[in-house]
Amino acid sequence: MTQVLTSLVAVIGTLLGAALGYLFQRRHTVRSDRQAAALAFSNAITDVIRSQQEWYHRKSENPQGTEYRSARFEGHRLRGVARQAINGLTFHLPDPDLLRQADELLHASSSIHKATDPDDLAQRTDQARQTLRTFIQTAAVKAR
Repeated sequence: MTQVLTSLVAVIGTLLGAALGYLFQRRHTVRSDRQAAALAFSNAITDVIRSQQEWYHRKSENPQGTEYRSARFEGHRLRGVARQAINGLTFHLPDPDLLRQADELLHASSSIHKATDPDDLAQRTDQARQTLRTFIQTAAVKAR
């Protein structure tokens, strides 16, 4: 009887340990995926901001030149990458407030090249970076 009880306790303990290990691992994986999605979007937006600044500068130098066209194409390409990163956010962090912030951030960063002068460029860039900081702070809380 003692051996049966000992075996039963061992089996139950093993099953309980395996179940708890699975639950903790799954929770950790979900959190990691959420953080990776938010980080991918943040990195994509950083690239969009840089490309939009490049687009603005090349336009002011020579709006008919090949450098301008290359900067414009790169700006469009990186906005596409950021849109794809929003898909990852939607899948891993389907929070309406966070997705609204992501859309606003993409819009703010995508319009940097439309600046009318260097002061407007600086203002648009600062606004996009501030919106990015706010997004990162919100995503850090929601990705936990």
